[in-house]
Amino acid sequence: MKNRSLYFILALVIFSCQTKDNQFENATDDPPSYWLETLDSVTVKDILVRTFMFQTADSAHVIFKDAASSDVYVFDKAGNPIDQWNKTGDVPGALSMAAGNFKLDKNGNLVILDIMNGLKVFKKNGDIVQNFGIYQHQWSVGGAFSLFKSYQVIEKNGKEYLLYSLDVIDEAPEEYGPEYLQARKNLILTDLETEETQTFLPFPEGSQFLNGNVFYFSDFRPVFSYNPKTQVLYLLFQNEPILYTYDWSGDEPILKEKKTLNLDGFVSNTGYEKGAVDFPKIADYKVNPFPSQILNLEQYGDDLLITYKPTPADKADIAMVISGDASKELKKTLSEEIKKRTVVLTPNGDLIPVNLPEMNPYDFVVLGEDIWWMKKHTGEEEQEDFTVYRGRLVKE
Repeated sequence: MKNRSLYFILALVIFSCQTKDNQFENATDDPPSYWLETLDSVTVKDILVRTFMFQTADSAHVIFKDAASSDVYVFDKAGNPIDQWNKTGDVPGALSMAAGNFKLDKNGNLVILDIMNGLKVFKKNGDIVQNFGIYQHQWSVGGAFSLFKSYQVIEKNGKEYLLYSLDVIDEAPEEYGPEYLQARKNLILTDLETEETQTFLPFPEGSQFLNGNVFYFSDFRPVFSYNPKTQVLYLLFQNEPILYTYDWSGDEPILKEKKTLNLDGFVSNTGYEKGAVDFPKIADYKVNPFPSQILNLEQYGDDLLITYKPTPADKADIAMVISGDASKELKKTLSEEIKKRTVVLTPNGDLIPVNLPEMNPYDFVVLGEDIWWMKKHTGEEEQEDFTVYRGRLVKE
């Protein structure tokens, strides 16, 4: 009994001595975790497409599209087909395979950003509401199909905007060097009624991207989440585990706080000397085959939901992959080590892992209080029936 009392006192002392500097680390060796509880699901049948992806939903509809074409499918909540349409070829509102995912505006219209054809707003039946051009043509396209948010429809001062970023949002500089990064603006805001567009938000002071080196564009892609109620903008750059929090109650976001996140296995790239990286290059997996990347940032209730990919711990293993000497077994081991991880960041700074079910490799999407995802297809036969699930995080 005395030993138990001593252990209890010692635990209290250790807990009370934790400092604010450690607030982004879990307090115990056996931290709690979250799991995804299924609330309901919708199954749609007899679909023959190449890359069928859930897009969004409202109180009455569930919307999908074929990411490999411009086919759009609208169903009711029972899975019954309501409408199907496409924007293929030389037609008004044409979409390319580079188009992102649909978002809903306040009127229930579908907003989509296509970096090849521009910003579009459609009614659910396919009628065009707005057909804007592209703000800046891209030199290259990076990123696989994913449901993760790459842009957000937001409301400020009674107007709706699309908040987004592009790998290249400027004219090409004469030389790609640290001067370009010093002057770069990382976010774009487009008025969904007038198409008036502005770029804003330079790299914050102290960011690694201002260290005098140059970087691949995938390193400083921003992921972000704007909360219209609190008028707070949360932002991370993909290869920098620092959460930047901005007050956006005025015309321009003002940096309030920055916090380094202790993401297990995350390794930041310090960059390369001027001239070592071509201007529009997204990444070079021969140079860095396993870059750490923050893939998604979402507001989820009072918490933030963060998904990232780590880097293998053994540098010698990475060197073998670069040299071409890695065995199949080693490559398989490393592919397991770098699997995506999702964590919850609580307001008091705890990072809590999320145990996600097997799901479609295109990941999940957060809509309000709910998380939507599609079941992973494991059969060899061609899939014709698809199920999308709606769930919420539960703390274990």
